[in-house]
Amino acid sequence: MEIDQDIATFIYWLNEVSSIFLPEAWRDLPNLEDEIAKLADNESSIAETIKDWCIEHDLGEQLRDGLRKEIEDPGEPTPTTMQPLTNITQTLRTSIEESYKKLQESAAENQSDTSNDSK
Repeated sequence: MEIDQDIATFIYWLNEVSSIFLPEAWRDLPNLEDEIAKLADNESSIAETIKDWCIEHDLGEQLRDGLRKEIEDPGEPTPTTMQPLTNITQTLRTSIEESYKKLQESAAENQSDTSNDSK
């Protein structure tokens, strides 16, 4: 169960709480995606890879605290908690790709706003 929760928490962060990631972590997301692609839906290996990546990017405590909060206060069921994760590798890779694209688009917009301000 904790394996699914680690993965679901990470997907939630990517989609809903992207501000939790520091710029260095964002730059390293493609590397995480590559590592996950090699694991072919092996849930425990994927969860371990995510934990290691979170620890490397100073997110290990947040991941652990997020799991504790979910256990203490499960709240309303969400699509992530209502159904088991299927095709984890593809789900994670898609979430990472989409989040990374949004970050790049946002950075490009901020860059163009900054260059327009200097005129």
